[in-house]
Amino acid sequence: MLLSALIDARPPRRHPDLAPVLAALATAAAETAAMVAGTPGDPVAAARRIFAEALREAELAAIAWDDGAAPEPRMPGAALVLALSPLEGAGDLDSGMPAGTLFSLRPAGSDPRSAFLAPGRSQVAAGFVTYGPRTFLTMTDGTATTTRLLDPQSGTFRAPTTLRVPEAGSRPAAEAGRASLAAAAQGVLVRGGLQRRRDAGEVRLVHAAAPVALAVEAAGGAATDGRGRAILDIPAASLHQGTALAFGTAREVASLARPDADRSPLFAARGLLRT
Repeated sequence: MLLSALIDARPPRRHPDLAPVLAALATAAAETAAMVAGTPGDPVAAARRIFAEALREAELAAIAWDDGAAPEPRMPGAALVLALSPLEGAGDLDSGMPAGTLFSLRPAGSDPRSAFLAPGRSQVAAGFVTYGPRTFLTMTDGTATTTRLLDPQSGTFRAPTTLRVPEAGSRPAAEAGRASLAAAAQGVLVRGGLQRRRDAGEVRLVHAAAPVALAVEAAGGAATDGRGRAILDIPAASLHQGTALAFGTAREVASLARPDADRSPLFAARGLLRT
């Protein structure tokens, strides 16, 4: 699979190991898409095996799997650490709903374990994959967000398309619920609108909220905890810390910080925020 079809030809010079890691993630994503489409058994376990094999020789100081109690040490002295959710939303696959992969890459620094807890603005690259009728790989380096469509015949991703969150979204405000966060983020990047998960412990800050926030902000949108604090400014107290999450068109996300936000026409007319 050609790197030129996966990532920009100019990865940050201070992170020369970034390109091969992204290539390994893309390879695993293509294999996971094929697995999701037709392999019986436990898709979550299968996806973890696929990503573990693809990343076996990747130059990473540590990997924090979403089901691990602590980061898994890898190559001492490597420049990057990876937080990875190989397959989220898998419970909805039988209903024909999409699932996703979420990933976040950060500088390892002198203490790779604590690198995962830094605010999300420390991410050097992040993104997600959505598996459904079509598979998209969406990535960002914090300055721009691109998406690539998987060609299922060749198993390769096509040339990237740059995404910008539409200012006037065609997607109505909605509670994202328990469905795939990657799919919800892809929808916002393409159609705009607002997605919200109100429960403070519902979304994992390191593994999910931070990579989604980086991609959405780089595409001109916004992502907060629903009370005005940018997700990318929040340090994690623990690897699996949860957070509330609101992301989408910057104007609509900003409106949530108003004292009367829960009673605003944006939500009240649909009854989406009533408990």
